Amino acid sequence: MERFTQAIDKSIETGNWYSALTLALTIPDICGRLSYPELASKSQKRYEKWFDEYVLHHYKSPFHGEGFTFMSGGDCYALRCALLHEGRDDITSQKARRDVLSRIIFSTTGSHRLHINGILVLNLQAFCSEICQGVESWHEDYQDSSDVQNAIKELLKIHTQGFSPSFGTFVE
Repeated sequence: MERFTQAIDKSIETGNWYSALTLALTIPDICGRLSYPELASKSQKRYEKWFDEYVLHHYKSPFHGEGFTFMSGGDCYALRCALLHEGRDDITSQKARRDVLSRIIFSTTGSHRLHINGILVLNLQAFCSEICQGVESWHEDYQDSSDVQNAIKELLKIHTQGFSPSFGTFVE
């Protein structure tokens, strides 16, 4: 998973904001599929479950009252769908469950977790960092799972040097 979190970090370093955000919103899909094979045909449920387990704690606020949540796994999944399928930040038209929000706006300066009338303003770097922290915690939880570790080895790799796609073949 490190190759994915490093790609997010590199995208942030170079100001490739859309790349960082798109990959950060995809990671809960990847980790959820590996963690919850019993939910193989239920992408939304596994996404929400992973987000709620590994990232949600960043989006709870005791200062706003008991049980206040800036963004739930359902909201994040709706954002993922809106961005990946429509290129939008408005999540009101998503069939995916929205718990708290109607829109999520990202900025690279200033505020993080600013909630105004159903709109959440997030600092893109902080959001990506919270997702990456979730991946680190998740990886620690599954470091002894041979099924998950073997599945991680099978994830997409981009080859930047010569490689052998099959026995007896070398591609430069």
